Amino acid sequence: MKATDRPDPKVLGALLRKQRQEGSASFAKGNFNVVGFAVRGLLTAALVAVFIVFFGDYVEIYLGVETAGAPDPDSRLFELLTIVYSAVALLTVLSAVVRINRALFESDDMRVISALPVGANTVYVSKLIGIFGYQTIVSTICVLTVNGTIAAHADVGGMFWLVTVLTCLLLPLLSVGIASVLALPLHGVKTLLRDRFVLTFVVITVVTAAVLAAYAYLLKLVESMLLGEELRYFFNESVMNAIAAAAAWLYPANLLANLLVGREALTSALIIVAILVVCLAVCLVCIRFILTRALKARISSGRARSLSKRPQKRMHSPVAALIKKEFVMIFRTPDYMFSYFSVALVVPLLVYFCMSIGSSLVTKLIGVSCNVELALFLSLMFGSLANVFCTTNISRDGMMFYSVKAMPVGFRAVVFSKVILCLLVAALSQLMSAILLCATGCIGVLDALFVLFVAAMFAMTQICFATRVDFDHAKFSQEPDGEIKEQSNTAGLVVVAGMLTAFAVGGSVVAIRMVLTLRGFAATWGFLTYLITGLLAVVAVVVGWLVLVLRLKERYYRFEGGAL
Repeated sequence: MKATDRPDPKVLGALLRKQRQEGSASFAKGNFNVVGFAVRGLLTAALVAVFIVFFGDYVEIYLGVETAGAPDPDSRLFELLTIVYSAVALLTVLSAVVRINRALFESDDMRVISALPVGANTVYVSKLIGIFGYQTIVSTICVLTVNGTIAAHADVGGMFWLVTVLTCLLLPLLSVGIASVLALPLHGVKTLLRDRFVLTFVVITVVTAAVLAAYAYLLKLVESMLLGEELRYFFNESVMNAIAAAAAWLYPANLLANLLVGREALTSALIIVAILVVCLAVCLVCIRFILTRALKARISSGRARSLSKRPQKRMHSPVAALIKKEFVMIFRTPDYMFSYFSVALVVPLLVYFCMSIGSSLVTKLIGVSCNVELALFLSLMFGSLANVFCTTNISRDGMMFYSVKAMPVGFRAVVFSKVILCLLVAALSQLMSAILLCATGCIGVLDALFVLFVAAMFAMTQICFATRVDFDHAKFSQEPDGEIKEQSNTAGLVVVAGMLTAFAVGGSVVAIRMVLTLRGFAATWGFLTYLITGLLAVVAVVVGWLVLVLRLKERYYRFEGGAL
């Protein structure tokens, strides 16, 4: 690869066609994750709908806030747009940084392209254009949702919609430009933490917990609006002055807000252009270093690790050794570590936040106390979302599965070691949820033990079904490290099944409890809650276990799957 050059239009066009063809191939039959795509689409639509409803109420309140005893809707609109676009810009920049690092440091084609006479700038520009296309889709959804909601509650003109269309292009340009500058520092941090597994785990878990804390704060605001609390009294003179001062420094979101409200439009446009030019200049300076690091990482598959001499540890039983192998494989893979372990540890916080808000909402809105049923519903729902690493129990091994299969170890030890580790993690997550709910007074000790039992039984059921499905439809990664980069249809099916179970069991007992309590049969249903959900949990885990062990030996020794 040439070190520096101007992008070659012909080569650039060829690289872009290659990306387009790869994208089209991902939608081909057998490669397309239909269930995952449908779930993401439904979740996106649900989030957009919820945002429109609650953000619309907030817009009505905020635009009516007065300063100096007089309304100022133009200033309120500018502040509101600045704050919202700051959040959107932050999310899109983070998304672009992650995608740039994946394209340069983790993409398979970089190893092949490095051996071709292709200019570094040409490769870099082709990657940025592909990322820009994705960012445009995401930004368009965000911009149209935000601006459409504001337009429904504020007096805006035709220029607002014209600038909205322009913003759908400016926002991804800014996010990709800023992200291209931040890509190298992020890779440096990842390189620093690569072999520091404990530190990586702590950092990832703390960051995830902080994000959930911010989510809980937003839920509190939603609760305030649902309960009819007057938010405009919160926006006193000092608070509004602080918001106005912050909005003046929230670049580049305030520049986009200026364009939308039609003030200082020329100055804002020139500053945006200047920001893009500066980002381009920094990219040109850093491009050689970024791609050099990328090529070294892809060609060598990471730097060699120095293996220190350690004393021989005591012998493990086959099952214990296999469980340790599964744990080490996940713990030493950052993506697995986050998706499996970190999420499982922070799920109790999410259960507690939603429990505290949901309980007060139900009590104040309809006067019904159904904490046990609500705890069951939340534990099942979030537990099913967190318990996803069982969906790769077979695929995660890659070609190493055949090596383990050739060892003098029984098939039950191989399969059950995977199930045991998944169950331990799921049960630990549910135990932390039960302890947190009990310690905060949401439910009693016996109720917490019951919720733990039911949630653990359904988690075991989910693990058994997921392992069986992955056994029948395993797909091994072709990466040198064997890491699975994309979720399969198995993950989508298991998540959907878990969500449906949570609503069928937990949602039903919550709804029935509400109806019967309003009709004066609360005491009778309290006993039935334990009986019905307990029996369902036992039946579910028995069925799940039978599905897993049925003809397990025959399927194990005849297994020849895994090819992509």
